[in-house]
Parts: sequence; C-alpha cells; structure tokens
Amino acid sequence: MCSSESESEQSESEDRQFIAELRAALSTATAAQAIETSSPPEQLLELIVRAAARAIPSPEGALLLVDVERQVLRFDVVIGSTATAVKDLEVPLGHGIAGLVAVSGQALAVANAQEDPRHARDIAEKSCYLPTTILAVPVVNRDGSTIGVLELLDRQGQPTFSLTDMELLGLFAQQVAIVLDLRRSQASAGALVGHALATIGGVSLAMASRITEQAAGFAAPVEADPISRRTAQLAELVATIARRGPDEYEACASVLEAFAGYLRARPAPRTGMEIFE
Repeated sequence: MCSSESESEQSESEDRQFIAELRAALSTATAAQAIETSSPPEQLLELIVRAAARAIPSPEGALLLVDVERQVLRFDVVIGSTATAVKDLEVPLGHGIAGLVAVSGQALAVANAQEDPRHARDIAEKSCYLPTTILAVPVVNRDGSTIGVLELLDRQGQPTFSLTDMELLGLFAQQVAIVLDLRRSQASAGALVGHALATIGGVSLAMASRITEQAAGFAAPVEADPISRRTAQLAELVATIARRGPDEYEACASVLEAFAGYLRARPAPRTGMEIFE
C-alpha cells in the first residue's frame, strides 16, 4: 500500500513538473510568435487549438467566444469533422457544457456526455456529432472576465479526460487569451486611426468605414509599439478638443506646450520606455 502511494505521489510530482515546464515553453513560444510572426491572430488561434488537440489527443476541438450583447457563445475556431456544421451555430450562455463554463468560469470534464443532463444535445445533433467525453476550460481576460471557452471532444487513448488534461488545456487557453488581446488591440488601433483620418475631412460614413478597414493593417505595427500606440491615443484626444473650436485648441496647445517645456527642463530618461513602465 505504501509503495503504491509513493508511486502515485511520484507520478503526480512528475506531472506537475511537466506542466510547469510546458507552461514556460508555451508562454515563451506564444510571446515570440506574437512579436515576430507575420501570421494574423486568426491563424495563431487555429494553431493553438490544433496544438491542444494534438497534445491531448482529440479528434474535435473548438474555440468559442462570448458575445456579450447577444448573451451567446459563437464558434471562432473549429477543427475536426464538425467544422462546417457548427460554423454558424450559437450556444446560449449557461446552456451545455461550454455555456456553463462561460458563465461559471470553471473548467468542466464530462465522462459520459449523452447521459449528462448538462450536455447541449440539441447543439450536438445540429453538428451531426454526438461526443462521449467533453473537456472545456474558460478563456480568461486580463481583468478576470471569461471571454471564451476552449473545448475538446472524445479523448483518445483514455476513457475520459483527466485532471492533468484539464490543467494542460488551461495552459493553451492562456495562450488563446494572449492572442485574442493582440487581435483586439490591433482592431482598436485600426478604428482609432481610421476615425482620426475620417474626421479630418468630414467624409461620408461609407468612406469612413473603408478608411477604418484599411487603417487596421497600418495600425498593427503601430499597436505593437507602446509609444506609438499612446501617441495615437493622445492625437485623438487633441483632435477631439480642437474640433470644439479655436479657443479650445489654443487652450489645449498651451497646456501641452507648458508640459513639454517642463519635461525638456528635466534630465532625459535613458530610454523612451521608462515613462510607460
């Protein structure tokens, strides 16, 4: 009995060490990809879902994102035979395993989905795929809110998903959150630049939309640089004030000039990044 317990503790210790090492490797790899790769976030998200399905052998996997306004989950990435069938499906928050994970923020593993009352059988039937085992973990934003669910179906090689599988998939969900943050920041920078350009000449809404779309590509490298991003945000604030009239513009310019003069009189920092740290 003691020998069995010792072996179990050793196995758990090895699992924890493996997960810790994998967490570090995944964080490093994803950070490098976000900075250096030319792949758009959509491709990175699919790569992460596919990598998760390979690491935890599963034929089906999906990333569902929370639509706050509609109170549903939408399929953002799907791999496997259900990819086409579920593309346009929506899962109400609180419905099914994924919906429950989105609401609770807690991971769930189901061993016999077809007999589990929490399983969204209606969604499964529409996808023409009835899973036996399900593993779903939340994708959590930096503010602690759940913004999506990463899900795998039908664990291969084992009768069900294990706690180790759950923790491992949670690591992949962390990488998903990083890429989603990158995608949102690029989109917001594109909207910021597009809006600033569009308001200069009072263009039509249709033209403003086109400018915003085209500006997204330009904004990606801008958004990657903290100084450029903050400069663009400051420029938008100044533009907002200046549009109110010449007096407002002069007041804004006077404040900025005074502050710039104060900074010029101070010793310069060693790099331009200290003020943003």
